[in-house]
Amino acid sequence: MGSIPIARSIPSAAHFGDALTVDSDSFAERHAWTLVAGLFAVLTISSGLGFYNLSIYMHALGAVRGLPVPALSACISIYFLSGGAGGLVVGPLLARRDARVVIAVGALVGGAAIALIGQARTPVALYAVYALFGLGNSAVGMLPATTLVTRWFDAKRRALALSVTSTGLSVGGVLLTPISATLLERLPIETAMTVLGAIYALAIAPIAALTVRSHPQISASARRANAGDSGVAFADAVRARFFRLFTLAYLLLMGSQVGGIAHLFTRGSEIVPVLDAAFAVSVLASLSITGRLLGGWLLSRLPLRAFTVVNMAGQAVGLLVMALADGRQVLWLGAGVFGFTVGNLLMLQPLILSHVYGLRDYPKIYSLNQAITTLGVAGGPLAIGLIRDAMGYETAFATMAATALAALAVFVLAGRLPRAPA
Repeated sequence: MGSIPIARSIPSAAHFGDALTVDSDSFAERHAWTLVAGLFAVLTISSGLGFYNLSIYMHALGAVRGLPVPALSACISIYFLSGGAGGLVVGPLLARRDARVVIAVGALVGGAAIALIGQARTPVALYAVYALFGLGNSAVGMLPATTLVTRWFDAKRRALALSVTSTGLSVGGVLLTPISATLLERLPIETAMTVLGAIYALAIAPIAALTVRSHPQISASARRANAGDSGVAFADAVRARFFRLFTLAYLLLMGSQVGGIAHLFTRGSEIVPVLDAAFAVSVLASLSITGRLLGGWLLSRLPLRAFTVVNMAGQAVGLLVMALADGRQVLWLGAGVFGFTVGNLLMLQPLILSHVYGLRDYPKIYSLNQAITTLGVAGGPLAIGLIRDAMGYETAFATMAATALAALAVFVLAGRLPRAPA
């Protein structure tokens, strides 16, 4: 397979460095893809029992507890807002602490929160539990995964490594969503959620301990010598016009994306049987896998900006098809088109930030970008819930399609992608 370009071929950066000894280089070469495999597994579990299961939990809580859709949508919004705020803490921690400890603590907190969802009986209790869930999940999600992949792989191989790692997000939807739906149908909600919470905590923490390493093996002197040489400083990055427009575009984009994902199961349940609606979620996740892996390969051959524009337009089309769906075939078609873009757009967010701003302050830049775009992520499910109650799901999903087109317009307005200084 040949040697793997890792941190030594990346321009020097704070805490990373590029002066590897022969032994350290050998260790990093062996471990780089082990790290990817471990992060793939962590994201499979965290997204399967978190991101992709949110609509399953919402449906179960509505059926068992009799809570209204807007209240349940607010739970999802609180989950994402809490996760965004948690990222502002996790980002700096990843620069100073062992990533294994950060991920393990997040897994324990997130697993406890999932178990407590089954015990909560009022909207206020659920709001508190979902806030805890979001905090825990921020330490086991895309922020630590993209930070670690960015450290270990150079720009040439980073897209491929990140596409493989983040495919775990979609695999979680394919494998764990049907299992969760079955458990919640056959067991009392208290028992089912306790089982799911235990899986979350007791699987993620050991995987991280065995496979995650914070940095390629480099000497302390190399880190000190290379600190601060590469990339754009955090203060300069956040003042840049491109950062502001890119962040606004992703705020709109992720609002429409997560809103569509969170309500897909419930939207489908209105027009097709429950199992067909669950299959639509699996179609979305499956096509997300295909799209992301294909995207990781294509990005070594296509312009980054043009590829982003195509995927933003595709998201709008998928949402519009789901808005117009009147049967399972059209629903599955819309979910497939939508899913094909979901994985790529999630992957493109950290890729563009590392391309434009480099590695120097990447965790802080990405965590701020993610915290702001989380406002859209949190608002999307709530907006769809409110519009659905007022005018129906057709109008709600069509509104999200228009929001995705607005995101595309803002991204185009941002202009060409700047390049981080070497």
